[in-house]
Amino acid sequence: MTTEADGPGDVQRATDACLRLLALRARSRHELQAALRRKGFSEEVQAQALEKLQGFGYLDDARFAQDRAAALLGKGRLGPEAVLQRLQAHGLEGEVAREAVSAAAGAVGFDALATARQVLERRGLLGRPLAPKERARAARLLDSRGFAPDVIHRLLGDPSLDPSGLDD
Repeated sequence: MTTEADGPGDVQRATDACLRLLALRARSRHELQAALRRKGFSEEVQAQALEKLQGFGYLDDARFAQDRAAALLGKGRLGPEAVLQRLQAHGLEGEVAREAVSAAAGAVGFDALATARQVLERRGLLGRPLAPKERARAARLLDSRGFAPDVIHRLLGDPSLDPSGLDD
């Protein structure tokens, strides 16, 4: 809901609303703009408030993306593709998100093979022979967590992602 004439305090109220959100956790420009839109601020007020925050150094999508990617990769539960998808869900552009994942992987010393191995160990799917259906389940798990096909292949051989394989 936009107003016909924005009052002089609207930009300050919008900026304050963003600062309250940023005090809870880091956010992307897209997330803050969506919050301001939900609160009914006009597009002009949104733009001015976001520019103000960027001028203060509180709004930097590239820094947010790299910090978020490092946090997600550092938890040891996701692969690069899943992290990339989560960054894009925050409204970050593809190239910014890809660069952030790459930089974060180097910064945290991310090892996709070791992380995928940990994911399988937590589920009890490593360290023992797997039946074809278990191998397929393990492969689907790693795929859903954003690990590359070559990582999955190195850990599991050449598993079929088709769960209708024969059980031994």
